[in-house]
Amino acid sequence: MNKCVTIIVGTKWGDEGKGKIAAIEAADADFVIRATGGSNAGHTVVFNDKKLALHLIPGGIIYPQTTCIIGPGTVLDPYILISEIKMLKSSGIHNVDSRLLISGRAHVIFPYHKDLDELHEKMKEKPVGTTKKGIGPCYSDKDNRVGIRMYDLLLPKEQLEKKIYESTKLHNQAFIKNDMVESVVEASTLANEYHLLGLELKEYITDITPFIAHAIYDNKKIVVEGAQAFRLDIDHGDYPMVTSSNPVTAGTLCGAALPPQAIKTVIGIDKAYNSRVGNGPFPTELPASIDPKGNVFKGTEPLEGDVLRELGHEYGTTTGRPRRCGWMDAVILRTAKYTCGIDYLCINHLDTLGKIGNELGYIRVCIAYTYQEKIIAYYPDNIAITNELPEPIYKTLDGGWEIDPSCKTYEDLPQKAKDFIKIIEIVSDIPVKYLGIGPSNDDLIIREDI
Repeated sequence: MNKCVTIIVGTKWGDEGKGKIAAIEAADADFVIRATGGSNAGHTVVFNDKKLALHLIPGGIIYPQTTCIIGPGTVLDPYILISEIKMLKSSGIHNVDSRLLISGRAHVIFPYHKDLDELHEKMKEKPVGTTKKGIGPCYSDKDNRVGIRMYDLLLPKEQLEKKIYESTKLHNQAFIKNDMVESVVEASTLANEYHLLGLELKEYITDITPFIAHAIYDNKKIVVEGAQAFRLDIDHGDYPMVTSSNPVTAGTLCGAALPPQAIKTVIGIDKAYNSRVGNGPFPTELPASIDPKGNVFKGTEPLEGDVLRELGHEYGTTTGRPRRCGWMDAVILRTAKYTCGIDYLCINHLDTLGKIGNELGYIRVCIAYTYQEKIIAYYPDNIAITNELPEPIYKTLDGGWEIDPSCKTYEDLPQKAKDFIKIIEIVSDIPVKYLGIGPSNDDLIIREDI
């Protein structure tokens, strides 16, 4: 079997800048696939100097030779999908209709999923901090075998209505009991509405298996754009503060309908400092005067976390929420290497970290933890049981750096930046092949010697 698949995975809690490396890898790709999650993910691509925010359609759609696939592991809001298709066409991207395929096995997000998302968050003592886009409830319906798939939108209205009715029996009881009468589902009304959406999307909905099989047989380049990240994986992340799918490499393969034998390269993406949206453990998090909900504690002097957030413009692509910020945690990278099978790293925001160092006078990297009175070099998965957060052990570098616009190679980088990268490579045991040194997709150094 040909090894022709490049998988891009996030190594922490998302927002690592996967779109930059996805754009570079997709530039000569034949197929680009989105495999997990829904519109809770987001990245921005640039076409004709115009920024396009995409949440469902792979960014590779901007390249005329690519066929883009939304895989069976995703959950889709048809309204968002249709709006993205229209946006791409109005932006001048050619042949969208012939280059976009949607797996009929992908599940559909309905308005009641969003209402359930809101209800579930309200009822939790410790809310996850979801995007309220219905992702989790849709996956729950899928696991309960009452989900509605894209294929179902193509059924006669009467059959679709019956499926919606069966799917929402328990949901309606929950809405009534919690005084959410306006959320109670009328199956016939919803079936009429979504049957029309199915007709609008009919030309894209298909069985993707033959396309995947032929692509691998013909040794076509396939790029999988990862969504979310390692520490948000429902099985391997910081449960319960996780997403509802498996964004690690194995889950991405499954969600894309790809065999493991076809993997050529797995690229792990991280930032030179770290951030997180929503609740959950974050060992290297720094104190800030703005909390994750955007509340400002007046009278508080700017703190380390504020400096990282503002210099890094750390606000969610999808939600706009302020991100929690902290120093680079290289220990998690080492753990991600084995769970995700990472071959190379891409470290973004190297320029931003240099500015942070210049502002604060120092830069830190977590190289190990103190945990349960031991020094460990891995991220422990029993934090919920011990109720103890790993205490970072830091390596501190004095000052920061400026990256000159003429910098094109690794050798051109300031020595302190290279020292920082070397620490990451030693601790993570993963070579850093790609370095993001600016906001543009072209602001990328690729180390050809690795």
